[in-house]
Amino acid sequence: MKRLLIVIGGAVAGGSVAVAVSRAVTRRRPAPRSGLVVVPAQIPPPRPTAEPVPVAEALARRRRPWFSARRILLTLVVLGTAGVVAGMGSYSAFSSTTTNTGNAFASGTVVISDNDSNGAMLSLSNAKPGDSSTGCIKVTYTGSLNAAVRMYATVTGTLAQYLTLTVTRGTNSSSYPSCAAFSADATDYIGAGAGIVYNGNLSAFASTWGTGLVDPTSWNQNDAHSYKFVVTVQDNNSAQGLSSTASFTWEARNN
Repeated sequence: MKRLLIVIGGAVAGGSVAVAVSRAVTRRRPAPRSGLVVVPAQIPPPRPTAEPVPVAEALARRRRPWFSARRILLTLVVLGTAGVVAGMGSYSAFSSTTTNTGNAFASGTVVISDNDSNGAMLSLSNAKPGDSSTGCIKVTYTGSLNAAVRMYATVTGTLAQYLTLTVTRGTNSSSYPSCAAFSADATDYIGAGAGIVYNGNLSAFASTWGTGLVDPTSWNQNDAHSYKFVVTVQDNNSAQGLSSTASFTWEARNN
């Protein structure tokens, strides 16, 4: 800081009175002309310097508008959800139901049986050409579902190729295995005579359901049919000393 001495109206020497005005200035000003009164400029007081704002506070100030908007949105969402829940609560006060009861479920049945009492129907022993064995069996269906019936056999041994089997379908009131009261169906099913459903070698009889002998009609509950079996030894010298066995099966499957 410098001091400026201003002399007004005369010199200092010779006893002249000099009025000196001293003022502290911050910058150099040009010397005033003689005879003029210089009024110092009114310099406003310096503005207080703002203290620096910490970085964290400045960032917080910048984020405040966003946080405020977020709070408003969250408030609206909460209020809306509360309104929906309140609405659901009000609707749950009304209710009505109807019930259908007594539903029940049961499956049908396929049941087939015969009257053989586990006894053999046919028998040959020490037979010669032309000898035969005859037997009748009654098959009854008691299932609740309509069914198709097929017949097949399990044949073993070497004599079967020299045995002729004839199967005739009909009715019979005799006790098993008698054929005394047997009556053949009137229909000629295969062109071999009334009621005949098979006529050929025992060895050629079907052995599975797929190739089985299809019974002529569909079976309903409590239907019953009788079958007459006749096995005859063929006149072939190669049949000597041979033997065979056979098991006959009736299988029903619902249509």
